[in-house]
Parts: sequence; C-alpha cells; structure tokens
Amino acid sequence: MEVIRGRDCTVSVGINGAVSVFSGANQYDLSMPVLEVFGAEALRDTVITFRDTMKRHAAGINLLNVYPVPDGDTGTNMSRTLDAVVTELEGADHALEPTCEAISHGSLMGARGNSGVILSQILRGLVTTLRTTTPGSATKVAAALKAASVASYEAVLKPIEGTILTVVRETADAAQRAASDGATLAAMLHVARAAGRKALANTPEQLPVLKDAGVVDAGGAGFMLLMDAALHVVDGEPLPEPSEATGPSQEQLEAVSHRASLSGEVDVSELRYEVMFLLNIEDAKSKEFMQAWGKIGDSIVVVGGDGLYNCHVHTNDIGAAIEA
Repeated sequence: MEVIRGRDCTVSVGINGAVSVFSGANQYDLSMPVLEVFGAEALRDTVITFRDTMKRHAAGINLLNVYPVPDGDTGTNMSRTLDAVVTELEGADHALEPTCEAISHGSLMGARGNSGVILSQILRGLVTTLRTTTPGSATKVAAALKAASVASYEAVLKPIEGTILTVVRETADAAQRAASDGATLAAMLHVARAAGRKALANTPEQLPVLKDAGVVDAGGAGFMLLMDAALHVVDGEPLPEPSEATGPSQEQLEAVSHRASLSGEVDVSELRYEVMFLLNIEDAKSKEFMQAWGKIGDSIVVVGGDGLYNCHVHTNDIGAAIEA
C-alpha cells in the first residue's frame, strides 16, 4: 500500500489500484484554498506556474537529455514552448473557452524541438476536454489527462516506451482510477502524480540508453512539473526546488554512444539536421505525411489539426523533408 499525504487528506493506494481517502489535515502550506473545481482561472494559473517552474528547472532537465539526441535542450525547448503559450494567454479573455483556445493555439505555433512539439500535443489534448461546459471535477480533469496521453501517442510516428509518453499515460491511468473511486480533485492529482513519478523513475528500465547514462527521461521529468504546478494551484503544495544533479559523466555518455554503435540501427544523433515547420495540409493526409517522413528521418512528431500542423523531424536530407 502506498500512502500519499495532501494538505487536507491522506490518500492510500492499494496494490490493486483502489483509492481510499481519509480526512484530516497534514503539515502543509495553508496560504491557498483547496480547489474543488478546476476552472478557467485554475487552468490559467497552472499553465503560468508550469512555465515559471520549467524555467527554474530547465538547466537540470537539459542535463538529463540523452534521448533521442544528447543535445541538452529538452528543458529549454519546453520552456520556450510554454513562453509562447503564456504570451498567448496574456492577450486572451479569462473565460474558459478563450483560455483553452489560447493554450491550444499558443502551444501549436510556439512549439520548439521534439519535446516542445510533444508538449504542445499534451496541452492541446488537455484543453480539448477541459473546454467543455461541464464543471472541472476530478473526473473531468482525469479524462483530460487521458485525452492528453492519447493525443501525444498519436502525434509520434514511432512511439517509444520509457519516454514522456509512458509517464503521461501512467499518470492519466492512475488519475482515472482515482476519480472513478470517488477521489476529490486534489486527492486525484496526488495519486496521479505519484504514479507519474513512479513511471518516471522506471524509465531507465524501459529505455536502455537512459540506464547507460544514469538518468531518467528528460521529457517525462518536464511533464511532472505540470503535475507539480497543478497541485500547487489546487492544493497549495509548495513547488519543488531544482535538482542539483550533475547529469551523465563522460564515461556514461561514451556508453550511450557505444550502445548506439552496437545496435546496428541509425543513431538519431548522426542525423545532422533538425527540421521544423508549420504545414497547411488536409487532416486526412497528415498520417500519410508522417509515413513519408519516416523514410528519411527519425524523431518524427506532427501535431495540430483543422488543416494546420507543426512538424518535427531529424534527418540528413533537408530537401526531402521539405518536399515530402
């Protein structure tokens, strides 16, 4: 049994996933009210807090970045993507529909790098559910997390477990189980985050390159800051301090490189160019476009809809990527 302590409750999660919630305050910062409904202001505050927290943690997340390419920019790209979202929010009305539209449009237009494009799809999946008129209950927020997970998998041509995709999926599944067991919004988020943290800690067991480097998945670590931000807004929980980890040693990075050379597969780090652009294309043809890119590159992520997509690929053939 796992015990998770929130401000006004203690949540126990049994080995079968069943959730029990017990009342009674724990040692917590009481400066903020506990929210029972996740509305427009909570969503706005969560995204802004997520951006601010990501900025503080970006350098540490960059150090974790060894997959798919050890270029140390995951935290930076997620931060820049969120900057674009917050800029869009600042010009939007505070009602739910324009707030959701600003998050969706800002993340699509401002996505940076592989991690930023996936984050864009996660945010777009979230607001697709949250923008409906029903109150933002635990059940609705859990459904939004599940929609985010489904959307993120659909955006990636070759989904790989042990990445942010796994962390989001495990978080969402735990959220839905907790909500179905009657957990409050805060309790559900605590359970979901605990599952996400467990999934993140397990990523090196799923993706050998992470184990070689002695790190967890960088994108997954970035996503968990969204859960931290949500719990700060909903339950008043203090935000985490940046990690003091130093990242992989030179010996570990050499082990990563050695594994790639032994696998016989194309090492993504050997694909010289990262190509990104916005593309107007019929929605029905987006999968065909992804398949065409699959023949010339890797780390392919295509997000969007309604005829406009943000596209990302690592390749050695820029011309073919543009002409696909």
